[in-house]
Amino acid sequence: MNSNSFPNYVEDNPVERSRYVTLTQTLGGLRELLVNRRVLDFGASSGLSMCALIDAGVSRVIGAEPDEERVIRGARILRELGLEKRAILVRTDYSGLLPFSDCAFEVVLANAVLEHIPPPRAPLVRELWRVLATGGYLIINESPNRYLPVDVHTTGGLWFVPWMPSSLARRYAIWWKRFGRDADWATSGWRGIGYYEITRALGGHYNLLGERSRPRHHVLAWLGLPPSLLDPYPTLVFQKANHRACGY
Repeated sequence: MNSNSFPNYVEDNPVERSRYVTLTQTLGGLRELLVNRRVLDFGASSGLSMCALIDAGVSRVIGAEPDEERVIRGARILRELGLEKRAILVRTDYSGLLPFSDCAFEVVLANAVLEHIPPPRAPLVRELWRVLATGGYLIINESPNRYLPVDVHTTGGLWFVPWMPSSLARRYAIWWKRFGRDADWATSGWRGIGYYEITRALGGHYNLLGERSRPRHHVLAWLGLPPSLLDPYPTLVFQKANHRACGY
């Protein structure tokens, strides 16, 4: 499957097509972690990320998405592509326990979603960890880095937005005409997620598969820091280490 095989109503949306291509390229570098695995695609939207996962060789993927219209649209896309036996998209509320058993998945992907969930995010990260099997991989991708001073996601490059309190950041963005007064600031993605925020939620039972594609990754690793610490959109891969319990 490739982007040219999508229905016309997907092909006509350049944002959706671009995100599919970008994710396909990222997952291509992680293919050995994905082939023949059971995967949870958390924040699956209209299912194009699920298509990218199937392209990468997963055996089965369940997509979790809270927006009912996106679930309906995504189910239609998967059906038209003949993927409904390998990919199931379900409507799932993010505010509580996920409706999956402990250790249900060998891989959990959170692609471009965690920044849209207001803090505190630790309970949700722990839920993603709970449903991941021991030895499996939690992949967090395309969420902006909260440690960098420029907001490259919501306000088009305003400085210091990620470091401000929420109410001040919103007023600042509106003043610069980079955000609408009636839009939902809390879920806009203005504050990304960071490595230490994630690892505090995970506890100590993980291994980090560090990025090594750029010189800064090697320098940071040499300093004993996470290699992706300064990436605008880091790809973070955590392997769930052996522990007494499979769940968190």
